Formats: sequence, C-alpha cells, structure tokens
Amino acid sequence: MIRAQTTRVRALVHSVLLTQQFFVPIALMLLVVEAILTYAIIQRVSYTEIDWQTYMQQVHGVLGGERNYTKLQGDTGPLVYPAGFVWIYSLLCALTNNGTHVRRAQYVFMGIYLATQALVLMIYRRARVPPLVLPLLVVSKRLHSIFVLRLFNDPVAMLFAYAAVLSMTRTGIRRWSGLLLSLGIAVKMNVQLLLPGAAFVWWRTGGLRTTVVQLVVVALSQVVIAAPFVYAFPHEYVARAFEYTRQFNFVWTVNWRFIGDRVFASHEWALILAAAHIALLVALAVVVWPRLSHSTLPTIVRQGFTRRAHSDVSATEVAVVMFSANFVGIVCARSLHYQFYAWYAHMLPLLLVHARLPLVAVPVVWLVIECAWNVFPSTHTSSLALLAAHIVILVGIFRAPTHAKLS
Repeated sequence: MIRAQTTRVRALVHSVLLTQQFFVPIALMLLVVEAILTYAIIQRVSYTEIDWQTYMQQVHGVLGGERNYTKLQGDTGPLVYPAGFVWIYSLLCALTNNGTHVRRAQYVFMGIYLATQALVLMIYRRARVPPLVLPLLVVSKRLHSIFVLRLFNDPVAMLFAYAAVLSMTRTGIRRWSGLLLSLGIAVKMNVQLLLPGAAFVWWRTGGLRTTVVQLVVVALSQVVIAAPFVYAFPHEYVARAFEYTRQFNFVWTVNWRFIGDRVFASHEWALILAAAHIALLVALAVVVWPRLSHSTLPTIVRQGFTRRAHSDVSATEVAVVMFSANFVGIVCARSLHYQFYAWYAHMLPLLLVHARLPLVAVPVVWLVIECAWNVFPSTHTSSLALLAAHIVILVGIFRAPTHAKLS
C-alpha cells in the first residue's frame, strides 16, 4: 500500500514538473502571482529616474516639428533609437500628461511586462519546456526593475521580438513574423541579433522565396516607420538610429569590467568581438541548428533552393534557433548595460534546459547570471562570473543531443 502511494506521488510530481499536463494552470497561476507582485513593487518601491525624462524631451523635439536626428537631444544624451521608439514614446507622452504622470507610465509598463510574460509562456508551452523551470521567469529582481522602476525602451522592443518568435511557431500567422520583428528593431536595434536565426527559420519553413519576402518586409517597414525622418534627413537618421560604431561608457559595463578601460575602448577589441560573433553564428548554423531537425546544413540549403522546405518545423526548433542566435550576440556584445538584461532574461530558462545541464546546475547558473546583473557597479568578479555562466550555457548548446524535444 505504502509503495503504491509513493509511486502515485512520484508520478504526480513528475507530471506536474516535467510534462505538459499541468503547464497551462501553472502558467496562469504564475501570471496572477506576477500581476500581484509587480503591482506591489510599483506601490512600495521608489521609481528611479534615469532615461524617462530624456525620452520625453526627445519626443517633444519631434512633436515640435524637428526631423533632423542630430538635433534631437535630452538631458542624458542624443536620440539614438529608431523611429518606432519615437512614435511609441510619443503615445506614452500623451498618456502620461507629457511624461509628468510617471505612476501611470509604470502601470503601462506593468501591462507590457505581463504581456511579455504571457508571450514567453506561450512560446515555452509550444516548445514543450518543462514547468519545473517556469519560476525562473518570474523571480528576477533586475527584470522587474527594468520594466516598472526604470521605464526603459528595451522591454518594448522585446515585446515585439517575442511576438515574432511566437508567430514563427504557428503556421497560420508565421507570415507576420518579419513585420513583428521589424517593429522590435524599430524600437531598438538590438532585436537585429535575432535576424540570423529568423533567416534560418524562414529558409527552413519556406525556402528562398519566403526568406527574401520576409527580409524585404523587414527593410521596407523600417523605411515606412521612419518615413518623416528618412525623407527629410536620411543620412542623419541612419547614422544616429543605427550607429554600429557607437562607443560605450566603461562605467556602465556589466560584462567586461575585468578587461580594463583601455582594452574595452580599443578598436582591436571591437574587431575581436565582431569576429567571435560571426564565428559563433556560423558554428550554430553548421553544427547546432541543423541537428535540431536531424539534418545537415547542405541538405537544408539545397531544400530551400529547390522549394522543398518544411512547413512543419517544430516550435522547439524555432525557439532554440531564435534564442541561441540572440544569445551569442549577447555573449559577444561590446558592452552590456543593466537594462540590456531584458534582451535575454526570458530566454535563459529554455536555453538552460536545452543545454542539458544537470538539474541542480540549472538554478545555480541562472542565479549566477542574476546576481551578476544585480551588482552595481559591476566588479571584476561579477563580470567574470557572468562570462563563465554564459560559456557554460554556450558549451551546453553545442553539446546538446541531436533531438529537439525538451521535455
């Protein structure tokens, strides 16, 4: 009798934590907890002004008729984000009485936070991620701060990015993925880190034609969104909104504190990171991504050209390809500022599971990353710890078994 009861308890625990049987109720429960927790944070933790007023000053310049990006400034610096940012924050400006009603803005960002969580949970459900790791999505101190205590634009960009990833997992709405991804890029250009993965998924699902069409949609929508600026001052717009040579301030770096200011600011270091990023993307395309479908890159390339692409690409493959493409860009980023954690925090549980780390190592590696992002200012130790945790995940991604199933 006791043995039978023990067996039933073990089976129930297994079903709850490691299968999809109870995923939906667990996800709904977490969303309710998140709503309560985030509301309490807004009520009890003081808002910290960093860039919100600068955002408002920048959009006020646009609303006042200025179209030259080089003349749009704020207290903390010039406008360096694409036009989608301008239009969205212009709307926020109107909703918050010209930016003065900060608490109302916090509630808007609470909605963005919960919508992001919902999108990520739907991606995880379709990718069959075990519910065991879902609590890691909701316990980040830094992530709550970025969304509702700082009001950065990174969460807005990532909301569109996750919507794009989710659309790629659903055949009926996959055609909208390029537009959704472009909307994210139009808010902040970091979403471009997902483009190599997106191109691979488009090639897998529709071959050359689909890939070209989606890339054209991305490019044309950028022109449409930025039309007033592109028409009036095209060079100034592109130079500021997509400034790839921007020099970051060593004071704010989270990931490279241990290399010192001199190396951090050097052109050689920038070239090394760029080369590493390209090499890792090539390695993913050659080794990791084809393995998810039990194929090879030459076969996938040939199928795309001969229009024998597969429309039944699994949600797991889509999520792993997109998230890993983004992740290697973050590992090789010239600098990571504190708000940049929003670029990949919601991806970490899936990547940790896919890396096939020992079960006890999953929360440990996640905690190391979370702690590193909560050390201010960063130290040699915290940035080294962050790099080490990233390398653990990266090695795990390349060593993961060939099958794509996560649970």
